[in-house]
Amino acid sequence: MSDDSDVKPSSPWRWPAEWMSEEKFWRDIGTRVLAGVVTAAIVYLGALVLGYLHTPEIGAGVTIVLAAVAVLLLLAGVAALVVRVPSHARAGRPIAARIVVAALLVVVAVALVLGVAADLSGS
Repeated sequence: MSDDSDVKPSSPWRWPAEWMSEEKFWRDIGTRVLAGVVTAAIVYLGALVLGYLHTPEIGAGVTIVLAAVAVLLLLAGVAALVVRVPSHARAGRPIAARIVVAALLVVVAVALVLGVAADLSGS
């Protein structure tokens, strides 16, 4: 016989109390809430940029803040890629892909800044 048969199954009425005491349960909840917030922010920003939502000045403020965060994250990604180029070159690993991806991220960041500036100047 296996050791699993020694564990007495709990009542379904006690399951919520058992879930509340488990760390994994709360980690799953936190992960799903964060994923939902990020998804909602992306959809909201996309709707603002594409013009599906016509909100007053708060929309412009949210767009500026989200665009600034996106640009900073893109530039941080560029920095992370470029900083490691010399060590990759010394190790003999290919660096062309890193340079191309970094250049594309810079282009995306500039396009985002220009797009937000054009959107705000047209309002």
